[in-house]
Amino acid sequence: MTDAKIPELKGLKREASKIKKCDVDICEEQGIYPAPRNRDELRSYFWFCLEHVREYNKRWNYFDGLNGDALEAEIRSATTWERPSWKFGTGRADPNCRTSHDFSSEDVFGFFSESYEEGKNFVQRTMHPDERWAWKIFNMEPCSEQAKIKRHYKKLAKLNHPDRNQGDADAEERLKEINSAYAILKQLYPLTDSKP
Repeated sequence: MTDAKIPELKGLKREASKIKKCDVDICEEQGIYPAPRNRDELRSYFWFCLEHVREYNKRWNYFDGLNGDALEAEIRSATTWERPSWKFGTGRADPNCRTSHDFSSEDVFGFFSESYEEGKNFVQRTMHPDERWAWKIFNMEPCSEQAKIKRHYKKLAKLNHPDRNQGDADAEERLKEINSAYAILKQLYPLTDSKP
């Protein structure tokens, strides 16, 4: 190989001063292409020239030596990208695991509610995500009764007020969410004053 510029391979450290000849005994070319030694040492490399790394890659078989149950276990592990998994519908593998997402599904259209079966109170319109979020924060069924929404807001605000919770930061954050949700619902269902 001539003094061509040696390509840099992302994630692999090999100093220019340590570049040596190809790991094939009869080859005099520079070994600049890495190839894993075996399936158990994927970060330990042979260094080959372009011609020999191509030959090596044609013969490379990651599953070489695996039979029966070991091969089946490797295939099953690969189907989930070597990530822990659990049977469908049983919840998280680790009940102590806390995530920032709530993976519960939402029955937006009420398909699984009793009222849908009875044909009552079925909401025909699609709810905007902000409105859906507001009802979720309020933890109540959607309704258009302004007085009911206002009563529920006052109840939630009272429960989460910082004075009542002695400066609890979580209560303060909940109150901010409640106020934001109430602002959305007030805009959608304007409260009318019955007083003259």
